[in-house]
Amino acid sequence: MDTLDERFSIYTAVVFICSTLGALAGLSAAAVTFGVLAVGIELAYVASGLMNATDQSDA
Repeated sequence: MDTLDERFSIYTAVVFICSTLGALAGLSAAAVTFGVLAVGIELAYVASGLMNATDQSDA
């Protein structure tokens, strides 16, 4: 599974979670939760890319 497939799967799960939250707590709570989770997901991908880039050394 490549990165695009992984992101699609994760965002699908996040949308289901936020839609349930939206039904129970309201639209604004779901929107804020989606934003926080989306930022966390993207930061995790950026951090993993940086970690993989620094693992390759010339020595």
